[in-house]
Amino acid sequence: MMAGAKFRPPTAPPIAWSRVEDPASDTAPVVGVAAFTAPHLVVLSGMPAAAAAALGAELGAGPDLLPGVIGPDAAATAFAAAWSEATGRPARADRREQMLCLDGAVTADGRPAPEGQSRAAREEEAELFTDWCLEAAHGSGLSRETAARSVRGQIAGGLIRAWELDGEPVAILGRTATVAGVVRYSPLFSRPDVRRGGYARALLAESAAEVRAEGLIGLALTSEANASVQKLFRSLGFQPAGGFSEFRFD
Repeated sequence: MMAGAKFRPPTAPPIAWSRVEDPASDTAPVVGVAAFTAPHLVVLSGMPAAAAAALGAELGAGPDLLPGVIGPDAAATAFAAAWSEATGRPARADRREQMLCLDGAVTADGRPAPEGQSRAAREEEAELFTDWCLEAAHGSGLSRETAARSVRGQIAGGLIRAWELDGEPVAILGRTATVAGVVRYSPLFSRPDVRRGGYARALLAESAAEVRAEGLIGLALTSEANASVQKLFRSLGFQPAGGFSEFRFD
């Protein structure tokens, strides 16, 4: 989730970083990090629950009234509980996402490719694809400004592909740049009027095959409530790799 920070444009809002070190170690190794860009949620890396609780208590004693937190289940839960105790503000469980990982072969089922073809997204499609990105992220609290910045950056980097049918895009798939051998997929969207046409699947199958051919790992975060998207990723060989919880501080 933090990979995009490496590729943020100079005009993007600043990120406040926190790190948690092990006090029992002479070399004080970092056991976890957190990133916060107002007014968005605090994003946690994987870390021990005790470390997340210590970080939540420390930030809760600070001047910033954080809106919430998202991270691996145990870390986010511990952070939220410690923050709530330190501030007296309730922490409300809001969303849960499932991480899916592809580190083996892409599953082939013999389906024929749908009509049309994949191509790189074009600069003039940024507004349309921002709309699609927001629809794909419905309920996540993603702002249009953030979505537009992400989509434009992905288009400029050749990281969004569209499936074109009869001269018009009907589906898109975005991905991050490669970080530490990992690629994360987002957004994935197909137009409501052509869903079940196999266009999003064709894009994902094509990209997943390319990623695996390069020896990279593919990751996706999907809403636990979105069974159809989870089914799509799993049908291509993606496997569950842990959950992410989101808490809002009321």
